[in-house]
Amino acid sequence: MKTPRPYKKSRFLIIVLLLILTCAGSLSAHKLRALKRNYADFHCYYLAGGRMLHRENIYVPRDTRAAEFRYAPIFGLIMSAFALTNEDTADTLWYLINFCLLIISFLLLKKMVIPETLSFKAGLLLYILLILGTLRLILHNFDSGQVNIIILGSTLGGLYLMRQKREALGSAIFAFSCLIKYTPLIFIPYFIFRRKFKLSLMITGFILIYLALPALCLGPKADIVYLRNLYAILTQSTILEPMTILDPKNQSLLSMWQRFFTPCIAYFHAPPMPLQALRLNPGQITSISIISAIILYGLILYFPKRREGEAFCENIDYALLLICVILFNLNAWMHNYLLLSLGYFILLYYLLKKHFRDKVIGGLLLLSFLLNLITLKPILGKIWAYKINFYSPFTLSALLTFVALLKIKFSQGCKT
Repeated sequence: MKTPRPYKKSRFLIIVLLLILTCAGSLSAHKLRALKRNYADFHCYYLAGGRMLHRENIYVPRDTRAAEFRYAPIFGLIMSAFALTNEDTADTLWYLINFCLLIISFLLLKKMVIPETLSFKAGLLLYILLILGTLRLILHNFDSGQVNIIILGSTLGGLYLMRQKREALGSAIFAFSCLIKYTPLIFIPYFIFRRKFKLSLMITGFILIYLALPALCLGPKADIVYLRNLYAILTQSTILEPMTILDPKNQSLLSMWQRFFTPCIAYFHAPPMPLQALRLNPGQITSISIISAIILYGLILYFPKRREGEAFCENIDYALLLICVILFNLNAWMHNYLLLSLGYFILLYYLLKKHFRDKVIGGLLLLSFLLNLITLKPILGKIWAYKINFYSPFTLSALLTFVALLKIKFSQGCKT
């Protein structure tokens, strides 16, 4: 039985009103903390935009005014538009853009993953569970002013348009995400392996175009200088220092292995690590990290012989790749884990189709959600939350999600 049109309209208006109220409330809460925190990570982008307006160097090693800016010049050029106004106004605009992009990203999840028409109640249940599982990550991205919502939106938007045979536009949108955080580049070898050579070439081509675009505003020489400085800061940055890698807030795959095998004596309240008695040197630990990364990526490239649900299986591969985008990032702070959203949505949709009877998948997903929450200070207190971060709960959460997705991919032939 079809839902009456007036009822659909009123339901839509209620949802829009709730979103507006949520945005207003969360923005007000954000503004209460923003000035005290010097606008958190957004200050780094705003400062880079201001420097670019004055043709100054935006790649300052060990910058004393903000965190190091490590993004492509095109992103600095975009941020220069924000720097035309005062920082408080720019921060508000940035927040509103991210809020809208998050809504678009969540709508794209449904368009990508769900081929059939779901009832309103089923769709609402999916989104409620997804929001509950990612709420901490969403709020942390809003509060910190980070770029992960933009990466999520541009990645999902690009992949969706590619599937709709709008390869050029999809490649252009997807390529932009590769110039904010560079680990989305791991999609290119995947596309090559899947014989999608045209997509690989177009994404690469748009990346090169984006790298050259600032020359139109700044001149070729200035753009080349910025690109050289970008290369210098990526190879000489604090991101590669042992203290950064061992930092408990860093939840990358490399950091997990380094902490597991290394006594973190330089950190106050650091707990004993499970494998430090083996006394491996940093090179051996790095080798373990590289081997584990190769194994994870290799499991993504394997395609089951049964291909009944090829689109669904492709979605699983995209979710697995996004998990690797997080884990392979040398500085994988908590806010990066918002990219788990695609994997979570696929698992929730799968459980909904199975009437939540798959206890293994449900258990893995629930444990992943809990690991994302376990370091909340109100739950354990400041010291214990700090200690548990040494054991990489977010990394383990992502790996559990990876395993759950692989189980569906291999055991079900990607069928829902």
